[in-house]
Parts: sequence; C-alpha cells; structure tokens
Amino acid sequence: MRTTLSLSVPKTEAKKAWSLAQARGFSTLSDYLRFLLSQDDRILISEADLVQRSKEASTLHRAHKLVRAESLADFLK
Repeated sequence: MRTTLSLSVPKTEAKKAWSLAQARGFSTLSDYLRFLLSQDDRILISEADLVQRSKEASTLHRAHKLVRAESLADFLK
C-alpha cells in the first residue's frame, strides 16, 4: 500500500531535485526520491565505523602503505 507524502521546499530546491532526477535517468521525481531513500542504509556509515576507518587510515599512513592515485584507473594499476 502506498502513502502520499507532502514535502515543502523552496522553488530553487524543487527545480534542482527535478534536474537531478532527469540527469540521473529517472522518469519521475517520486522514482528518484524512492531510490535515494532505498540507498540511505547502504551509503551512510555509523559514527563508530567512521572512527574505526579513520584509525585504520592513520595506521596505514604511518606504515607508508597508502596509495596516492590521481584517478581510479591509476589506483588499479
């Protein structure tokens, strides 16, 4: 069962949302917003995970094990 949500944003934000939806190939703004909501849990990390990754990066940096790459292609070499 679907429910309708009402969202109030300034006109500039509404135009931006429509532009982003179209640029990313969505036929409707609703499709785009549903996609963004579905991605929320996959993209965001917890504060604890962020702290842990930061500590790991510091350890790798001190051990000179980080790779400096100008692009993903350079990184994969």
